[in-house]
Amino acid sequence: MKTLITIAALATTAFLAQAFEKSIPDKVRDKAEAVVEKTKEIAQDTKDAVKRTSRKIARTSWCTTKECLSNEMPIYRGAATVTLADLAREIVVLKSQTPADAPRYFRTRIQSLDEQLELLNNRLSILSLEQFQVRTTGPCIDFDNCVADLEQAIGQAENGTAVLNGSILVLK
Repeated sequence: MKTLITIAALATTAFLAQAFEKSIPDKVRDKAEAVVEKTKEIAQDTKDAVKRTSRKIARTSWCTTKECLSNEMPIYRGAATVTLADLAREIVVLKSQTPADAPRYFRTRIQSLDEQLELLNNRLSILSLEQFQVRTTGPCIDFDNCVADLEQAIGQAENGTAVLNGSILVLK
């Protein structure tokens, strides 16, 4: 009798376990939905990475432009002003993409971009014709190098913003 009760209890337990277990088509459907969701997430991350890359490609480095190499002060100053305005717009975009709960060190990094841009605007405004004519040393080459540094710092901050926003792909 005990054996019969034990067998009945085991059979009932096995039957109930099968009743609560999902069928194979349901399991396949659940896995397929999970794959679709993961694919959507990866596609969004890839789209974000492509946007960041295209912005980097679209920005021509100041030091490689023909205006930077120009021997005419008005052309140089005009192009430098446009470049600094473009960099200012990129900084504004970075600020808008930076999460409110970003670590203090990162907010300081964004603030330093503003300060560096302000310094460059000041240096450009006081650059004299004599200083401009000496292109290998002094304030003119210093300005060019500082613009290149700012461009690099903006690129690094873009990568940092992507990481803070949870993007999987980080471009270097």
